[in-house]
Amino acid sequence: MDDLGDLIGFLSETRLDVKQHAVELVQGLTGSPEGIAQLATRTDALLPPLFRLVGAAQPAISRPALSSLVNLSQEPAAQKKLLELNAPARCMDYLKENTCRGQEDLLIMLLANLTAAEEGAAALMQLGKTGLEGLNLAILLRLFLDTTNIKAGEDPFEHVATILPNVTRFKEGRQVLLEPGRGALTALASQLRSKSELRRRGCSGAIKNCCFTCEEDGTVEDIGEESSALADILGVLAGIPEIEKDDIVRENLAEAVLCLTKVPDARKKLWAADAPELLKKGYEFEEHPGVCEAMEGAAQFFLEDGLQKDDDGEGESVAERGEKEGTKEKISDVGGGEGEQFIGRPDVRIEELD
Repeated sequence: MDDLGDLIGFLSETRLDVKQHAVELVQGLTGSPEGIAQLATRTDALLPPLFRLVGAAQPAISRPALSSLVNLSQEPAAQKKLLELNAPARCMDYLKENTCRGQEDLLIMLLANLTAAEEGAAALMQLGKTGLEGLNLAILLRLFLDTTNIKAGEDPFEHVATILPNVTRFKEGRQVLLEPGRGALTALASQLRSKSELRRRGCSGAIKNCCFTCEEDGTVEDIGEESSALADILGVLAGIPEIEKDDIVRENLAEAVLCLTKVPDARKKLWAADAPELLKKGYEFEEHPGVCEAMEGAAQFFLEDGLQKDDDGEGESVAERGEKEGTKEKISDVGGGEGEQFIGRPDVRIEELD
C-alpha cells in the first residue's frame, strides 16, 4: 500500500474536509528534514496539486499549502520543479490580484527561497521579456517600503529583504534599484535604521551588491547623486546615532564603501560626505576583523588623494591612527582583492504553522 501516494491523491479531493486534512498532514511532514526528504521523492506528483491549493478560498487550506511549499522549496529537486511550474510568476499574480489575503508573508518567503537559485531570481526579474524586466521587483519594493503594511507588529513583506540581495546579483536588478529619480537606494538606506535585523541585513546586502560593480554597470553617478543614502551608510558605520550591533550589516556596508572608494568619481562623493572622518570615528570602536579590513582598505584610497588633516595640520589615515593608539593590528595588503562575490540570503524555514 502506497500511503504517500494516497495522501497526495487526497489533495485533489472534492470534499473540503478531506482536502484540508490531507494538506495538514503534508504540512506536518515538511516540518522535519526526514519528512521533506520523503516528500522530495514525489515532487512531480505532489507539487502541482499542492500549488493549486494556494489559491483556495479557504485559508485553512491555502495557508498550510503555502507553508508546505516554503519548507519544500529548500530542497533542490522541489525547487527545480516549482520553477518548472512557473512559481515566481504565479506568486506575483497572487500578490498583485490580492488572491491570498493574509498569506502575503508566506508568498514572500516562497519567493525568497526560489530566488536563492539564480534561475529563480532570473524568473522573478522576468529577464528576456522586453518591457517587463524588473517590473516584479519594482512591485515588491513598493510593498516593502510602504510602512502602512506594518500593522500590530506584523510585517508581511519583511522577507522582501531576503529577496533583494538575490536579485541584485543581476545587472537588471541593480538597475531597478538605481534608476535615476526613483530614490530606491535612499529608501533602502533608510531601512538601515529599522528595528528589524532582517530588513537591515537584506538592505545592506543589496547596497553592497549595487556598489560592487557600479563602475562596470555605469551607475557611479546614480549612486553619487543619492547623497542621503551615502550619509545613512556612513552614519551606520560611524555609530551615529547608535552602534549597529549586527556584524553582517556593518561588514556589508564597509565593503560597499570600499568598493566605492576604488572608483575616483565615487570617492569624490565620499569625500564630500566626510567619509574619512566618519570612518575614523567608526574605526575607533570597531572590533570585527572584516569590517576593520574594509575600513583600512578604504583609508588607503583616501590616503592616495591626500591625508585627512587634523587641526594641527598633521594628517593620519584611519589605519595609522589605529596602529598609533594600539587599538588594531595592521592588516597587510588592505588595498588588494576585489571583495566578495555577490551575496544571497539563506533559505527561509517554517517548522509548522497553525
